[in-house]
Amino acid sequence: MAEQERLALWRMDAFVSSLLIRENARPPTQYQAFHSPDDLYLGKDNLSVAQGTALMPSPLLAEPPEFVHLHFELLTQNNSLTCTSPQVPTGQALQLATTWYAVTPQIKTATERMAQLQAILQKYPQLANQSSPPATRREQARADDSSVPSRPAEVPPPAASPKPTPILAANADQQSLSERELRQRASVTFASNEAAKSMNASPLLKNSAAPAPPLGQVAAEAKAVAGVADSLKIEKAPGMPSATPSTSAGSAVSANGEVGAAHSHTSPPSDFIPAWAQDELFLTRTASIDGTSRKQGVWIDWPKLRSRLLENIADLLPGADLIPISPSATTTDPLALVTLPVRLAPGALPYSITAFSPMTRGLLIAWACLLAAAAAIAWVLFKSIQLSERRGAFVSAVTHELRTPLTTFRMYSEMLADDVVADPDTRRQYLQTLCDESTRLTHLVENVLSYSRIERGRPQTRMETLTLAELWQRIAPRLKSRAIECGLDVDLDLPESEATVTVQTDPSAVEQILFNLTDNACKYAAPDCETRRVDIRIHSHHNQAILSFRDYGPGISAQQRKKLFQPFSKSATEAAHSAPGVGLGLALSRRLARELGGDLVFQPGPHGATFELTLPLV
Repeated sequence: MAEQERLALWRMDAFVSSLLIRENARPPTQYQAFHSPDDLYLGKDNLSVAQGTALMPSPLLAEPPEFVHLHFELLTQNNSLTCTSPQVPTGQALQLATTWYAVTPQIKTATERMAQLQAILQKYPQLANQSSPPATRREQARADDSSVPSRPAEVPPPAASPKPTPILAANADQQSLSERELRQRASVTFASNEAAKSMNASPLLKNSAAPAPPLGQVAAEAKAVAGVADSLKIEKAPGMPSATPSTSAGSAVSANGEVGAAHSHTSPPSDFIPAWAQDELFLTRTASIDGTSRKQGVWIDWPKLRSRLLENIADLLPGADLIPISPSATTTDPLALVTLPVRLAPGALPYSITAFSPMTRGLLIAWACLLAAAAAIAWVLFKSIQLSERRGAFVSAVTHELRTPLTTFRMYSEMLADDVVADPDTRRQYLQTLCDESTRLTHLVENVLSYSRIERGRPQTRMETLTLAELWQRIAPRLKSRAIECGLDVDLDLPESEATVTVQTDPSAVEQILFNLTDNACKYAAPDCETRRVDIRIHSHHNQAILSFRDYGPGISAQQRKKLFQPFSKSATEAAHSAPGVGLGLALSRRLARELGGDLVFQPGPHGATFELTLPLV
């Protein structure tokens, strides 16, 4: 958090510094709509233009720069405060501005702001008497550093002395001259040459033997002499102001070529001082023009500047705010800006991630994929373990089911082969037992092969179109034969209106389904049922043919119903203590029914077990 605050303060100070540098660099004369510049010359006749003859518009006459409402100047004359602005010209300046420049909309807006500014100045007159600002933290740090003696290793090496120029070699005494005197000599030399040129141009002095040098050469000589002070590290005399292009002092050339004092004198303005008045931010400084001291100020567009500053740090502190403070508080508040009396309120950092951000969506997708992969692996492991258990149970059950008929086959075949059984009736009984066991083995092998074929996705169905009566005639002999073996009768209920209903199915598959149901009835219901029959009812309903099969045995318990249609659900222990079978008949029957486009379901009832086989009609 502290690192983000420091970076945010650095960004805002850097941004405001560019604004302050831009305003501090403006000459004082630009705060007048039109001003008379010094040193204007006519290139055609090499004549100078008298002071006040030419007027130059201020760059501030047009639209104010960005983040500025208004530039203004406060002048106290005869104990009265006068407020002017380069954006609000008056009198002759207004006429010149509207005649030569398209500034009417800008002047209208600036006039309204001038009225607001005058109201603020009446309420806050201290703006016109703003004193020097307190030392900033940076200046205090520099003062503290200057009081500490520097280490020898930190002292920079002395700069190499510049080589003397030809002018210095010709006159070494100039090294003792002050910067101001050198610039005065440059001005006098330039003025003297200009006067000589003017005299040479006079008709009375046409026979002068010394022609005036060109104006470009004179200017070059003046600049060369003035550059001597820049090449020398000459210390300024006590109380002497710094010479700047806008504050050059010395002689100037008048319109008639006489050398005289300059008409316009300006002193270097002070730095801008920020101040708050009625929630508005102002920058004021002191400047002097023609010996008259005046206050110059800039009315800052604080809402726009504040919005831009907060926009620059939105990535660091999205909830930050800027609070105006007293200029004296900037030296003690660590969150205050160095350039403006403003304090940074960091706000709370948004630690929570929004639900709709790309990172959140990516994380959710990654977690979903991870959970899906884990669930898939768990499901595969569970099914693998379940399949292994079912295979083990199937192997145990099939082994038991195969062992019993094979043992019977071996024992009876050996007895018949050795003529141990002499009685013809007993021999016939043994042969019938061998036939029954072979039928049992055949049925077991057929179920296993059919289920394996369906599991591999290659069911062998031969679809035929036939009526319900024809379908019953195809499957009835085998069902009745198996029912008679265990002493059961088959009772068919097929109304004449339903006999002609046409279905498209595989008769062999339907026969295998109903045969499995009949075989289960013979193994589980026949030993304990009082009603020695099975009921088969055939009818149609909603484009489906329904074949209902019911026995009158003990029924199926709730525990057995949970794995009724699961393949290989009978273990070796259950196979040893129950009727023969491996628990594959009902699972195979349901798979065959669904391959035919129908289904096989169990219907609970008060007595026995009821199954319904549905087949699609044509």
